[in-house]
Amino acid sequence: MQGTLQSIKHFIKEWTARDNRWLAVPCTIAALFVLLVLVKSCQGIVYLHSNECRIYKLGYPIEQARVLAATLSDEQADSLIARQEHDTIAYPLLSERYFILDNFDRYLAFHKTDTTGIAISDIVALVNVGRDGKTIAAPCDTSKGLLMLVNGRHYLDETYKPSDLATFNKTCCYEDQKALSVVVDAFVALQQECKKQTGAHLMVNSAYRSYADQIGTYKRNDKRYVATPGHSEHQTGLAIDVTSLQHPLKWEFGKSKEGVWMRENCHRYGLILRYPEKQSHIMGYSYEPWHMRYVGVETAKRIHDEGITFDEYYAFYLEREK
Repeated sequence: MQGTLQSIKHFIKEWTARDNRWLAVPCTIAALFVLLVLVKSCQGIVYLHSNECRIYKLGYPIEQARVLAATLSDEQADSLIARQEHDTIAYPLLSERYFILDNFDRYLAFHKTDTTGIAISDIVALVNVGRDGKTIAAPCDTSKGLLMLVNGRHYLDETYKPSDLATFNKTCCYEDQKALSVVVDAFVALQQECKKQTGAHLMVNSAYRSYADQIGTYKRNDKRYVATPGHSEHQTGLAIDVTSLQHPLKWEFGKSKEGVWMRENCHRYGLILRYPEKQSHIMGYSYEPWHMRYVGVETAKRIHDEGITFDEYYAFYLEREK
C-alpha cells in the first residue's frame, strides 16, 4: 500500500511539473509581448522628443531632418528648432565645400537678414571670413609665419617689423624697396620668366612699409585702395605691388599681357593675387591687379586650384586648427 501511495505522489509531482512547464511557455510569450509593447511605447515617447522628430515637425523632409539631427550639436539643433520655421538653406549648407559646423547659426542668421538673395556659397564665404558683422577685430596671429593674416579684422601693432628683410636689386624696383628674402627670390624668378614669356619687364612699385610709413600712405591715397595703419599686409614684408616698365600705371597694368600672365602664373612662385576682381565683396577690398602676396608654393597652388581667396583659405584650413 505504501508503495502505491509513493507511486501516486511521484506521478502527481511529475505531472504537475510537466504541466507547469507547458504553462510557462505561453506565459513567457505573453510577458515578452507586453515588454515589447512597453519598449516600443517608450521608444515612441523618446523619438517624439528627439532632435530628428522636432526638426521634422518644422517641415523638413524626414531624410533631411535625420541628417541635420546627426550633424548638429544639441545646442545647434535647439537653436534651429527655436526658429520655428523651415529654413531653406539649413540642409543645403551641409553640402557646401567650405562649410564650418561652428558657423552654422551664423549662416542662418546672415541668410535671415539677406535681402539680395546671394548664393549659399557666398553666405558661407562671407561668414567664414567674418564679413557678417559678428567678428571683432583681433591681433594678427604672427605665429602663422608666412601664412599670417592681416586684413580689416586682423591687425599688427605699431612695433611689429619682420626680421628677415632683404633689398631688391635696382633692376626690380623704381626706388629702394625691401621685402622678406623669400619674397625677393620669388619675385626675381617670376620677373625672369615673365620676361621670357611676354618680353615685358616687371617692377616692384611698393613692398615693405612700416606702421609709420602706412600712416603717410593712408593719408595721401584713395581710402578704397589703402588699408588703415596696422591692417596693411605691406607691414608683414610679404606683400608687393607690381607693375611693369611697359605699363607703369596700375590699372593699365592689370589689362596688359604681362599683367594677365602674372595673374595666371604667380602661384608657381608662391605668390597670389591678393584681391581678385570678382571676389572683392568677400574681402572688403576693391580689385587690385598689382597687389601680390607671398604664401609659399604649396598654399598658392591650392588657392589657385580651388579658386578661393586667402581669407577663405585661412578660415577653413588654418583658423580651425585653434
